[in-house]
Amino acid sequence: MIRHPRRLALICAIALGLAPGTFLRTHYDHDPQNIAISVTPLAQSSGVSGQLQVTGVWQLTASSPFFGGFSALVNSGAIMGENTNEGALLAGSDKGWTLAIPLDAGEPVESGLTFTYFAHRRGSFASMFDLEAMARDPDTGTLWTAYEGFNAVQRDQTDGTSARIAPPEIRRWSANSGPEAMVRLADGRFIILAEAPEGSGHEYDGRATRPGVLFAGDPVEDAAADPVTFRLSTPPKYSPVDATQLPDGSVLILLRRLQITVPATFDAAIMRADPSDIAAGGVWSGEVIAQLEGSLFGENFEGIAYVSSLQETSPQDQNGREGAIYLISDDNLSVFQRSLLVRLDWPSSTTNP
Repeated sequence: MIRHPRRLALICAIALGLAPGTFLRTHYDHDPQNIAISVTPLAQSSGVSGQLQVTGVWQLTASSPFFGGFSALVNSGAIMGENTNEGALLAGSDKGWTLAIPLDAGEPVESGLTFTYFAHRRGSFASMFDLEAMARDPDTGTLWTAYEGFNAVQRDQTDGTSARIAPPEIRRWSANSGPEAMVRLADGRFIILAEAPEGSGHEYDGRATRPGVLFAGDPVEDAAADPVTFRLSTPPKYSPVDATQLPDGSVLILLRRLQITVPATFDAAIMRADPSDIAAGGVWSGEVIAQLEGSLFGENFEGIAYVSSLQETSPQDQNGREGAIYLISDDNLSVFQRSLLVRLDWPSSTTNP
């Protein structure tokens, strides 16, 4: 029974506002060779409260109608001056594309950006869309991707082989708000977090915990190895959308809250949590170290990645910084939203928050 028709109508309007690309962008081209990508620095930097500071904002645009929709961001492991064709950052889109982003002095290098179709048939597996999270092994280059709708994880190795599984622990998560954040820890364990509470298809649900799973190793290889299930505590109406690990072992979790307006707007927060606090059946919590609001962070930020200073600038220019946190926004292939890359300084280990 529909008890709140006005609310339902508003939600439908928001859904249309978030995804006009479904109706406006119908041409599809797998060939990225002729895609011209532009990087435009923006002066915006306000809207952050807490322990971090914005030190760069760039808008990313391209001639391809399928450029955008970036819902995941991962450190690619590339070092400045090495593997420049890979970039220090790798973004993944809802439509199955990846964007390699090289960095120089902490800024994206326009001439080195590479937009590639990733979701083509891989091995014996058909294409999957709704890519929402990524993780990478810096030693082997192996890439894991998580997909909503399928509630599945796919592993792609550098030799071209692929494997895929829908772990039982996440199989029953909401089809529209399932595995949204994934991080591979330095010790080889994986954390996967759901966007919505169990039994809910709406990320703006007021409940303040979200299901999570801690795998002892590769979730594709070790899914049957008795993973730990837990719940993540978030501020009310905030959902986890991505995560990254810091050198000290703690994890930064990017949180997002949907503002029910037309067009929809968002705000975000960054929470720091210790994975050693995860316990079977327990509630994992952390400290919100930054609140991200205002016109800049009204965009739909869905990706976060930590990059060491060696990966983005020369040693003599590091100025005591340990690295930086990069965020990327998902424009939902909408004319009302933007694809933004934001850089926040991460101070040295002696002064970091």
